[in-house]
Amino acid sequence: MAELAALAERSDSADLIGELVLPSDSPDAWVIVQETLCGPMECPADLDTMLTKFSETDPEPKVCSFFSDFDQTTSAAFDLAAFMQTGAPLMLEVALQMPELFPSGTTVPIFKMRSSWPGEAGTLGKQSYALTRRQCACLLAHSFFGSLKRPPDVEPNDFRFTVRDLFVGTAVSPNSAVTFLNYFGSLARHGIPEGPDDIVTFERLGFKKGPLPWQWEGNEKPLCKVEIVDGNIDDCAADVHAEFANAFVGGGVMTGDAAMEETLFLVKPELMVAMALQNRMVDEEAVCVSGAQKYSSTSGFGQSFEFAGEYDRSRRPDPPPRVAAIDAVRGGGPAMTERALLRDMNKARAAFEGAVELATGHWGCGAYGNHNDLMFIKQWLAASEAGVRKMYYHDFNRNQSHHIFPLIRKLGHLTVGELWTFLLELSRPLVPCNMKDFSVRVADISTGKFKPGGSGETRGLRRHSHPGAAAGAAETLPLALEETEGKSGTADPAHSSEADGDAGAAQRQREGESEPEEPAVVFSLTELVAGCPDGVDPMKKEGSLSNADFAAAFGMSRCEFSKLPAW
Repeated sequence: MAELAALAERSDSADLIGELVLPSDSPDAWVIVQETLCGPMECPADLDTMLTKFSETDPEPKVCSFFSDFDQTTSAAFDLAAFMQTGAPLMLEVALQMPELFPSGTTVPIFKMRSSWPGEAGTLGKQSYALTRRQCACLLAHSFFGSLKRPPDVEPNDFRFTVRDLFVGTAVSPNSAVTFLNYFGSLARHGIPEGPDDIVTFERLGFKKGPLPWQWEGNEKPLCKVEIVDGNIDDCAADVHAEFANAFVGGGVMTGDAAMEETLFLVKPELMVAMALQNRMVDEEAVCVSGAQKYSSTSGFGQSFEFAGEYDRSRRPDPPPRVAAIDAVRGGGPAMTERALLRDMNKARAAFEGAVELATGHWGCGAYGNHNDLMFIKQWLAASEAGVRKMYYHDFNRNQSHHIFPLIRKLGHLTVGELWTFLLELSRPLVPCNMKDFSVRVADISTGKFKPGGSGETRGLRRHSHPGAAAGAAETLPLALEETEGKSGTADPAHSSEADGDAGAAQRQREGESEPEEPAVVFSLTELVAGCPDGVDPMKKEGSLSNADFAAAFGMSRCEFSKLPAW
């Protein structure tokens, strides 16, 4: 018992939004709980009676009939009769053990938003709380029965640890419900592990706004190795698994949703306890859970989701991975702004802290609508900065991410700082969210049409399209550009002499001058005369011309132009 008490230690209460109100905290309330849980348990309908009884004190009481109405054909892989013989008795047993598992004076915290922020900017903060597997099972049992109520000082939207909702009310979901029940069935069949390593740790990591604990610009760390793999992330041997989360961890698992996050929480119900301990994540926070076991197998997602039986643990060696929950920006908004890029990269960087190997995939590319290749680059940067040795990228749909493998080959020699610079150069002209042109640019990188230079600067990058390029003609280029445009009508580099350009480059090399690199993003003379494309300084339009167009327009090279006397 002393060991359990030690696990219950927490940080100062000022960092908490509150604490769970355990049924055993009140002697009077516990008497009622005991009387209900010690009632008859002879048939499935008796479980309905218990859930209905606990709902009587709710603002909107509900009647449970899930077990009385259960249709075995709905989920052939789940045996309700067997569960009533083993799983249900264990559920009652661990629920009734609450006073011993959580002795008087034990506080189970609910960490609030920003509670992970350290005292000073520039460092990574962490809040942590640990529970034994039996303690987790106890809390989950009370969440199922409905005897664990929302604390009065916690807003309804902030308390989503309501397993009962899978069985009572409008969100009843038979396949989600039986997947959860299999957790107790599995514990009954194999026993609840009680070893020193059978601890589930819930962490909240974060950093204050201001100077970051790491840097992106000029970061000389190498990019980590990447291996594209098939199969479920759950089965990967990596020590850290990314979890594509809602800002409220667990998402809609209690309302019957069955996307990636919800499915993960159903097959690993110990993760659900995070829904009791953790408030909504802000942009500068991530939630990680270590030690949660997988108990069930499923098939399909959404409407096709089905329980498929007990999980074969030989598919992945122990110990269980750390699950890193990270929510992404919405793809339909300003997803390509520097602020949005950094928001996701910094959140992922915090979550990947301490990882040796990382298993991840198409983060934020489903309902959130983000670009697969862009989200891959963000995670590659975050994992590399965190010192991850290898990133296993689970690619479920090659039609949506067929550029990722060539991106690894073309960009893998860069440093973190160089790739970050390159990403900015690719994305700035496409702000706020021109995903179509970003796809074209990624395709050009993949096929080698252009590439970053040694310093991360882009070579050969051409603007493929620009909405409104014909508008804004009132903005003009410098006089020399206007005169050239007026005389020739075009500045197509095909009309310039490549041989002259090569000779000029050779002459500059003889004189000890280096050939200037192409601008990061190039626009044609016609586009620049017609208006001012996104990301171009209207006072320095000539800086966005290719070297050939610059020479054709000004009659001299950039080097020669730079030596002219200032105005």
